[in-house]
Amino acid sequence: MVLLFSTEPEEHVGGYCELVEIDGYFFISQMGDQYEDRRAFMLGGGKPSLEMVLSGLRGERQLIYERRRLMDELAICNYDIWKPRAWNERSSTATLGEHHGPKHPAESNYRPLPPLKEQDALEKQWLNERYARVPGILKKYGFDVLLMSQREYAEDTVFRSLISSTTQFSARRRTIYLFHTKDVVKTGLANPTIWIDNTPAIWGNLSDALDTINPGKIAVNIDPELAFSDGLHTGEGRTLFKNLPQKWADRCASERMIPVEIINLRAGGESQLNMYRLMMENVWAMIAEGFSLAVIEPGVTTAEDVEWWFRSRMQTMNVTTWFHPSVTVFGPGKPGLQLIGADKRNYFGPQIIHEGDMLHVDIGITAMNMNTDTQHLAYVLRSKLNETAPPQGLIDGLKQANDLQDSVQKWMKIGFEQGQTGDWVLVHVREQMEEEGREGLIYCHPIEWDMVQAFPLEEDVGWSEATQGWEWIWGRQERFHLIG
Repeated sequence: MVLLFSTEPEEHVGGYCELVEIDGYFFISQMGDQYEDRRAFMLGGGKPSLEMVLSGLRGERQLIYERRRLMDELAICNYDIWKPRAWNERSSTATLGEHHGPKHPAESNYRPLPPLKEQDALEKQWLNERYARVPGILKKYGFDVLLMSQREYAEDTVFRSLISSTTQFSARRRTIYLFHTKDVVKTGLANPTIWIDNTPAIWGNLSDALDTINPGKIAVNIDPELAFSDGLHTGEGRTLFKNLPQKWADRCASERMIPVEIINLRAGGESQLNMYRLMMENVWAMIAEGFSLAVIEPGVTTAEDVEWWFRSRMQTMNVTTWFHPSVTVFGPGKPGLQLIGADKRNYFGPQIIHEGDMLHVDIGITAMNMNTDTQHLAYVLRSKLNETAPPQGLIDGLKQANDLQDSVQKWMKIGFEQGQTGDWVLVHVREQMEEEGREGLIYCHPIEWDMVQAFPLEEDVGWSEATQGWEWIWGRQERFHLIG
């Protein structure tokens, strides 16, 4: 329903207003004398009276918006007063494998994350489930205790997986976590038991707890190769072993898979997956907006401009990131992915985006202690040629990249069923590539490469109990973002 009515110019901005109903909620759109500046005002559920409408016009909850982004902007900026439950349910509650994600970037929309208070409650719920599973991990590897000692701003690598990121940002003073496999009631020790203390008394408390548990083997996070398993800082480790009674120090050992398994737990199950899927849809929507004429003016806009636009857009969405987004221009005389970030700009200068260029973005957002990671491709249509699609060669290249994703997904499923390793999956994917005469790259961060990537893509998958396979969390790109 849309209702046009006039306002008094001497009291208000002047011109006309629209009363707009969306999903049972009502908004005011202040159109202005020239129908150019439009302001939206959140009025809450139910049909408002004219008095409420005019009161809304005087209110502070307003923003300039593009008409086509009305629902998206209101959803992101006004969640605290709007409470759009139906939107979350519509996009995020399907079980993995039942959800059929989009193949085209334009099929995604901005949808609000819960308010921070609700995010914190969710994180703490997931956290309790993670805590409950740590003793089982310790037993799996033959340990009775996991001991983590850290200081403020010098935390163990596992620490971030053991807190709610919404309300806790670092360890306090000296913080010791002790997980154990014994009965909580019989020992009188919570699991985990946590001490926060800058005084020597903390070591006596720790020693008393170990006396009560009498562990045969104590895990500490020390590893020369795997970063996630090397969380005990050198100085803190020296202090720990100096203050531990010798009999307990002698029972300390490292097992790299304990911290790895604690960190990689999807402890929140479907609830956590639903929130991650919601984050992924927002990333897709943000890429679709960033790779459009709303942001890019061919011949003027640079790759760096778009990178900073993405960062600013994240702020309006109340999310952060774990790496600065990277936008790369592929075209005649342009570097592609040979160099990245500042090195690329310092060597080649500003990368101005022109018609006929292919663009690549590597981007992720952070919320509720989860990080997304996505790489998509776009094409800038050539107006002089009246293009409506990329050249066939680019379409074919994207298709080959999708085929390689299919191969990786297939061998990951087989490897999971057979209990194989990632290396086993990689070997079989490469063998299939060789048999099919394909060139391509499958990589992880510890591995360097000297191959120039032509059609880099990255999407997130999760294991689905429903399909007994690896399924896309939100979807995967099978068509270019088109700019023009």
